[in-house]
Amino acid sequence: MRSLAVLTSLVLALGMAGCQAQSEAKEDEAVSTGAAEDEIATPELTAEEADTRAFFAAWEAAAPVTASDPRLNDEEDVRWPEPTAGSYEFRDGDVIQLSTDLYALVSRGYGQGSTGKGVLAFHYLARTADGFRRVGAEPLFIAGGVNGQPPTFTVHRDLMPAPAVVVTTRTEGRTGACSVAQIVELAPSQPVLRVVNLPLGFEASGSGQGWQGEPEAGRAGRDFAVQYSGASEAKATWILTDAGTYRASGQPRLSGC
Repeated sequence: MRSLAVLTSLVLALGMAGCQAQSEAKEDEAVSTGAAEDEIATPELTAEEADTRAFFAAWEAAAPVTASDPRLNDEEDVRWPEPTAGSYEFRDGDVIQLSTDLYALVSRGYGQGSTGKGVLAFHYLARTADGFRRVGAEPLFIAGGVNGQPPTFTVHRDLMPAPAVVVTTRTEGRTGACSVAQIVELAPSQPVLRVVNLPLGFEASGSGQGWQGEPEAGRAGRDFAVQYSGASEAKATWILTDAGTYRASGQPRLSGC
């Protein structure tokens, strides 16, 4: 009897150990998926994947896409800035994260032919299980660049309350090359053109001297500064007006542009 009792206890112990091992194996298997429920719904994307899927969501087609400013033929649309004329070929774009679930796509549009300007188009997007979906019906077009090429841009996160896209156009002249910027604030509800004709640089031809400007943070939502160095050493302050745009207060005298 004692032997039978010992054997029974051993069998039960082995059975419990087997169940525990099986349970731990299932726990290990669940952990090995490597994602919580919310992460499974919105998986991580590489930068290339994000740009490609965002472009498709914004334009409802893969690149390249030919499009015009949707406001161009709307005579009742009196919003500023005025719509951009012409047709452009959009070949790619960059995604900018604005918040946990809101993104912007900045698409580069090339002019038809080698003359005239290019454009940037700004769409807003929300994250989905497999990519993005468009938020809002129409993009904001900002013209710039030369010879049919779109302007360049950089993103600054300290100039304004929301991320700001500094759109720069470089033009060649007899005395050198000038760089002038527009600034689009990626506000929570929509992109807004805040600044036009902001001088950012001059590269002199030959032995002449040039200068460059660097935007700097000020009081968020009230002003920002531009520090100039080189041939023109100065600092300018741009102040937010009641119209919702920024204007220069005491813009320094800058040579060449």
